Amino acid sequence: MTTHPTPPAQGSDAASGVDGAPASRPATILDVAAAVGVSRQTVTRAMNDLPGVNAATRERVLEAARQLNYRPNRAAQGLVRGREITVGLVVDDLRNPYYPELASEFSRAAAGRGWGVLLSDLGADPAVAAERLASLALRVDAVVSFMALGALRPALGSIPVVQIGAQQGDGIAGCDASGEGRPDAGDAIIGIDDPAAVRDAVEHLLAGGRRRIAMIDHGPVRSVRAAAYERMLAERGSHPLVIEAAHGDGVRAAEALLDAEPRADAVLVFNDVLAIGALRGLSARGVRVPEDVAVVGMDGLDVSALVTPALTTLAIDLPGLAAHAAELADAVLRGERPAPRTVARELVVRESA
Repeated sequence: MTTHPTPPAQGSDAASGVDGAPASRPATILDVAAAVGVSRQTVTRAMNDLPGVNAATRERVLEAARQLNYRPNRAAQGLVRGREITVGLVVDDLRNPYYPELASEFSRAAAGRGWGVLLSDLGADPAVAAERLASLALRVDAVVSFMALGALRPALGSIPVVQIGAQQGDGIAGCDASGEGRPDAGDAIIGIDDPAAVRDAVEHLLAGGRRRIAMIDHGPVRSVRAAAYERMLAERGSHPLVIEAAHGDGVRAAEALLDAEPRADAVLVFNDVLAIGALRGLSARGVRVPEDVAVVGMDGLDVSALVTPALTTLAIDLPGLAAHAAELADAVLRGERPAPRTVARELVVRESA
């Protein structure tokens, strides 16, 4: 979405009185920020009398804006108190069907509170992602992120944030090496209990007589899910095998698994998208599911029930997760610091395992 600065009033200079904006064009929020020596997030909050800016800085911002004849654009004006609350919704890749399903549920929860929702797909480039977050911060009152923001978190400044599933392997390349997201002290957190879910899946496979259980992980950084799988197999004296895969590369990952361990009789997969690809990759090699190899995904996507064989999966209650996110967003908007919440996954047994 492209925004344009509001033109100056008739008869006035475009931007004069303060070093920064040339007279040949209208002043922008960046001109005001440069004139005062603060961030554009600070300018936004100062001009809309929002918390987090001291009185002296607010007055300097307002004075610079007056001298530059700067007027906030329509999107930034959405932050003004008393108008509809707008919540930013952050994902890293809308091509993953998990995000549209969750975004749909959150949009419904937000609509029930009378909120507007602005979706931002950050992509894989950390520099581009930081720019998109900084732009988003000017147009929303709070942010709900479906990924660990990690090193990208400062781009949102003092905007209150709810981070969902801030854990290793779920964010883009801008996240901290630890993968834990390192949220600000004021951020609200909704964790996903992946270790317990992995344990449920492995126990289900063992109970079904599977003994050579491998895992397809979303690389290149080892995920919390894969780490839990490795610990569980080690506890049972079994040798873990983790195959790394990029998003949507489940076919190749299944082929790599069979090459590395032809005797594998089960595979736990990082998400349903990779698991559906793995079903195809196994079939292409003449491997029957579940007779030869059992397959378990993680997410509970709608499409996982439509493939053949229907995918056994560790599902998340997406409406419930969205409701938690809306409740925490409401809390941080009111200046509260809510306690972290944890959402469980449920093993949904179908034909593949």
